[in-house]
Amino acid sequence: MQMIQIQKLLIKLFKNDFRIRSRKRENVYQRAIYFKLCEDFTRCSLTDIGNSVGLDHATVIHSRKIFQNLKFWKEEEYLQIYAEAKRILRQRIGTNRRYIYKTYKQKYTQLLLRHINLKQNYAEMKTELEKIS
Repeated sequence: MQMIQIQKLLIKLFKNDFRIRSRKRENVYQRAIYFKLCEDFTRCSLTDIGNSVGLDHATVIHSRKIFQNLKFWKEEEYLQIYAEAKRILRQRIGTNRRYIYKTYKQKYTQLLLRHINLKQNYAEMKTELEKIS
């Protein structure tokens, strides 16, 4: 039941049916967000999550990577919709214990992103300083 709620919510927010088999970027990103929300708010297996949209568990695993890369690619529109959907689902479904506690992998990923951003900022500042000197 919860996966159906998540599907309906995302179709409403995106104004697009992501369940259609398409390799368009919008549909791929929307499915990645759907899979992430299902992992956060349900206790379903990857196979069950994939089957809910006619795909297999390997696609769900690949979509995890795509979702993590949305931050790297700075796809703010999709990240905002994810945050909005997460907020709405928290109100409707409630929080899941698995969602509350971050895993070490999630903490590592956040620190890695922060480290990469700091390195980029340092490199930019260094080149600017060299131009001034």
